[in-house]
Amino acid sequence: MKKLIVAAALGLSAISMSALATTVNNDVTLNITLTSVCEMSTVTDLAFAYTSFGGAATATGGGFTVRCTNTLPFKVGFTNVASPATTKSVSASANSLGLAYDLGLDLSAGLTGTGVVKNYSVTGSMVGGQAGTCTTATCNSTAEKHTIYVVY
Repeated sequence: MKKLIVAAALGLSAISMSALATTVNNDVTLNITLTSVCEMSTVTDLAFAYTSFGGAATATGGGFTVRCTNTLPFKVGFTNVASPATTKSVSASANSLGLAYDLGLDLSAGLTGTGVVKNYSVTGSMVGGQAGTCTTATCNSTAEKHTIYVVY
């Protein structure tokens, strides 16, 4: 009799174990909202070293970085519009030293975000033969400000 009870108990245990193996499931929907963004570092100052009536000069400095969301197209320029200007001419009458110059942007790193930092630079050129305006042996102008925009 004991063997019959033990066998019956084992049989019931096997039945209840198989009943526990049944599962119920359902899917959960996950919605993700990604806000794309571009980040820009501070632009290093540009510097010209020019001698009155001398030859043409090229600016030094002007480096900056941009990091944008992966595959996000963007533009870089001197104006905050859909297609910003990538060059800028400054007349001699528009600055304190009376020297005309041109600014440009080296955008060779491309204009599509990759999620990593890209290096860019502002370029500057000044034609030779200009007199300039200065009342001493050397004059410095630090008031020339130009804004660079990243539009995306």
